[in-house]
Amino acid sequence: MNSNLLPLHQKINQRVGHVAVSYKGKLLVWGGYMEYSDPSETATHHHATDELFIYETFSELWERKLLKGDIPPRSSGGCGVVLGDTLYLFGGVEEFGGNTNDLYALNLLTMTWTLLKPKGIPPIPCEKLVGWEHGGKTYFFGGFGPVPDRHVFFQFVIDDETGSAWNNQFFGYNPQTNNWEWPYVNGQPPSPRAAHAGDKCGPQVFINGGRLKTVRKNDLYVLDMDTMTWSGNINESAECVPPGRSWHSFTFVSQERAVLYGGFSTYNNILNDCWYVDISSNKTNADERTPTSNKWKVKYSLPPHPQRFCLRRFWHKTVHLEDTGDLICFGGFNRFNNPPLIVIHADDEDHTQDQDLKPMTVGCWRCKHQKRLS
Repeated sequence: MNSNLLPLHQKINQRVGHVAVSYKGKLLVWGGYMEYSDPSETATHHHATDELFIYETFSELWERKLLKGDIPPRSSGGCGVVLGDTLYLFGGVEEFGGNTNDLYALNLLTMTWTLLKPKGIPPIPCEKLVGWEHGGKTYFFGGFGPVPDRHVFFQFVIDDETGSAWNNQFFGYNPQTNNWEWPYVNGQPPSPRAAHAGDKCGPQVFINGGRLKTVRKNDLYVLDMDTMTWSGNINESAECVPPGRSWHSFTFVSQERAVLYGGFSTYNNILNDCWYVDISSNKTNADERTPTSNKWKVKYSLPPHPQRFCLRRFWHKTVHLEDTGDLICFGGFNRFNNPPLIVIHADDEDHTQDQDLKPMTVGCWRCKHQKRLS
């Protein structure tokens, strides 16, 4: 189906495998695909890549921007990272191709795409990875893609069914030199995985869960970007840890609190739980002889009103807008192979509607309830 013929609410809301990021207090949404519930329609439809949707929380309005330049192929599962006024897009699986390791840059001032050709050793093509910015560079971790065709310094585990592999490659891109970079890291890194979640808080990056073979993990790793040291699994010291999952979200809403939501379980269940994850430095165990994983304190707890988080959802994106305090959950599936349930109105948490143009925003995540987040 021609994407221009889609109803507007489907073009905006119904998508998985998309990019959703924060930029200047607004939500940017790009790419991904949707599935039809009508058996007469094509099973999936990839969204146009020459358009960007921008959501402004104060007006609750969407703006559509047309893009120009080196338009990326339609794809899903790529990773977007904002650095300055540029959105970098790496990887994914193309609609009419396989996994890619192309790197694109979208100038958010001119709305122009550029296909970059970095120098150096390229990463393995992959999808379902995470990325972040630090020190003027972008970094990426993990994913699922082809078996490496060269000697590599990271781990990979082959999927017997597809012949592809999960990996734990960790690499960066330096826009000043247009080079791929492979940082040397210390400590115990996460095992190969894909569809994991992660977020950066200060100089630390937190990697949670993800899939390896038939197992969805419930571990939590920290990478200190200043020392390039992995922590090992800091969940080992937690008293209560939520079940393992992939295709979920893990998003910081303050310096010491993240929100873990939804996902897909080892038993192929779509999850509907939401957890506060309180993380702090364990100063009593901070001497040099202490294992890095024991230098962190992790506590999981349910929100005061867990019934507000009862929507089953996976492969969504959750973005925290620091300027407003809003935490917006966007897209995803709520039933396997069915279109998503899109919206919970912020001002009416018991009412859901799949024809609305607002993204899913949960009332007790918004800035008017900021005390519950910090």
